[in-house]
Amino acid sequence: MRNNIRIIFMILLSFIAISCIKKDDYKLMTVIGLTQESYGIDRNNETTLTVLANSPVNGDVRFVIAGDLKEGIDYELVNKTFSFTNTTAAYVKIKFLKEVPQEATLDILLLPVDFGTLALSKAKIGLNLGEAVIYTFDQNKYEVSETGEIAVTLSTVIGTFSNEMPMTLEVEVDTKRSTAKEGLHFSFSEGSKITVPQRRSKGTMKIKLLKEEAGKNKIVLRLKNLPKGFYPGNYDETEVSLVSTTFERLTGSWKYVAFTTYDYLDLNTSWADDPSKLPVNNSAADVLTFDHNELSVSLSGNMKNYFRDTELVKKADVIQMLIEAPGFPPPRVNVMMTEGKANVTFSATKEVVRNAQIGFRITTINGKEYLEVTIGDFEPVDFLQNTYEMVKDWGSNPIMADYPIRYRFERIK
Repeated sequence: MRNNIRIIFMILLSFIAISCIKKDDYKLMTVIGLTQESYGIDRNNETTLTVLANSPVNGDVRFVIAGDLKEGIDYELVNKTFSFTNTTAAYVKIKFLKEVPQEATLDILLLPVDFGTLALSKAKIGLNLGEAVIYTFDQNKYEVSETGEIAVTLSTVIGTFSNEMPMTLEVEVDTKRSTAKEGLHFSFSEGSKITVPQRRSKGTMKIKLLKEEAGKNKIVLRLKNLPKGFYPGNYDETEVSLVSTTFERLTGSWKYVAFTTYDYLDLNTSWADDPSKLPVNNSAADVLTFDHNELSVSLSGNMKNYFRDTELVKKADVIQMLIEAPGFPPPRVNVMMTEGKANVTFSATKEVVRNAQIGFRITTINGKEYLEVTIGDFEPVDFLQNTYEMVKDWGSNPIMADYPIRYRFERIK
């Protein structure tokens, strides 16, 4: 039950994240997912699988089942699909026709739908799964710049996983699907293994970028030689992209495209703040130009109230949550954090220019190169004043790190 509640909570949180996404950016309608990673068989020799949606929908979610048992001989499907009829929940019941062997299991996989995005899409069914350990990478995709952290979480059907001794999980590279080569393009900082500390349920490993090379930036990772009783969860493998944001890559001009955290800020900041005052009035005529670490601006929209021509100094590569992106937990991305002059009041009427932290991240979407600029170091006087007063004593650095303004720019050819 505790695990069930945990998974439902994860899905509900993903609903919140999805609701914050601009439709123009991601075009998502709803999120659908199984409520558990594993299901047991009850005393009636039956199993009922549940799929939840974040809002009432109509449509069928099809699935495939594979494993040790055969349909029509060992079990029958009472329902052939998860059918939603303007509802938020759908069910499939499986009746087992004979006694199920102790070691027998079935795997269910939800198939993609055209009316939503899948969250938890895989589950396992069996008798002894109360003792099973479910493993999953925290994300199905990671980005690594100079260094990056990859995490695996362990859980059980009946509750949180906790080990009495440190546990080491071996990691292997799928060399056929990977384009980057270990030792040439990347290395494992502490070996190709993930260590789960004593009485913990999560372990991590670090990857270091050694060399950038066009078309040689993908790593596919999975676990190997797992102990008996370990079963894959939602992400049994992960894809790592070697990307770096450097002043050399920034060099050139970039035009404004979108205010990507607008919806997040609208929904998650103080009720007393007026979202219509957020600095959203910008256009493609607003351009940032980089000559190595020299930033020059040509701006006529709201961004002119913050950005200044300045020399940028790189401070660190940091990992940040992409809070506006779909899924729970939000994806973690690598951001090059710099320091440069900015008007931190973000106001046309009050100017306080000082060195401020400004984050830059280059990413590729549908074959186009984009620059995301993250502003968390600001002291607003025209908007989000109440939110600023609420969080200024929380100890965040910068103060508005949890409520960032993030702009997206497209490279000008």
